[in-house]
Amino acid sequence: MSTSEMCLPARYLDPRRDPRRDRRRLALYAGGLIVFYVAAVAAFHPALGDEDALASGLFLGVMLAPTVGALLAYFFGPGVIQMGRPSRWILAGFAPTLVVFLATVLASATGLVDLHPDKLLAVAVALVPLSLYGSIFGLGEEIGWRGFMWPLLRGRYTFLKSSAITFVVWWAYHAPLVMLGWYGFGWGLPAFTVGLVGLVLFAGVVTDRSRSVWPSTVAHGSWNAFVASYFSTNGEIHDGLFSGSRVLLGEFGWLATGSMFLLGIVATWWHFRQPENRRPTR
Repeated sequence: MSTSEMCLPARYLDPRRDPRRDRRRLALYAGGLIVFYVAAVAAFHPALGDEDALASGLFLGVMLAPTVGALLAYFFGPGVIQMGRPSRWILAGFAPTLVVFLATVLASATGLVDLHPDKLLAVAVALVPLSLYGSIFGLGEEIGWRGFMWPLLRGRYTFLKSSAITFVVWWAYHAPLVMLGWYGFGWGLPAFTVGLVGLVLFAGVVTDRSRSVWPSTVAHGSWNAFVASYFSTNGEIHDGLFSGSRVLLGEFGWLATGSMFLLGIVATWWHFRQPENRRPTR
């Protein structure tokens, strides 16, 4: 080892953690994600406005795209995928679903939406198993978002700047599916955007604190399993635990997205009030 190399910080000596290779890693990550994403759309090419498009293989193709990009960066960057170990922070992953549930129950008390109490027991029993099942698919995204991209960004930037970059990338990942009519509905995009801000902030907090991908994976899986399904509605058709306007219910409704935004803000405030152990290592 040369004298100049001995003077470098330890992370410069590890080729997987050398920040001078971050641009290469990000280029590989972005390239792999975009190519796989576009290839999945081209392979299944559903009709515009087909609301069942994600029920096909397109769903898996799109959700795996961030992981494909992360694996390319990991092997050829070379880079790091921070999986981490499961810990008590996994329990925090249920917070978004529970907060949305409480907000929607309160809204039902005012008559804004309808609650179907006969389904409460079934939802309570299914909360953990369905959340974990949804996490299997959510992991396909989270390996890329919180396993690779978030730790790399946090090695360079502040929490808020890292969150802003993650939000832009995550929004750009979802928005084309919405605009093409394959996911949600177009006029729900403003509400979805607000909720996405909260989810990015919350996921950033639990990832920083846990130094692992598992809490955000559970949050992602639980959100998809409940907020996007059991708590949603199709117009006036009863669907799951609640029914009412699409403007209010589901992951494109203001009840869920507004409460998720508030949870993200509160989590971020707490994160900055408790600075110990809040920044991940690379």
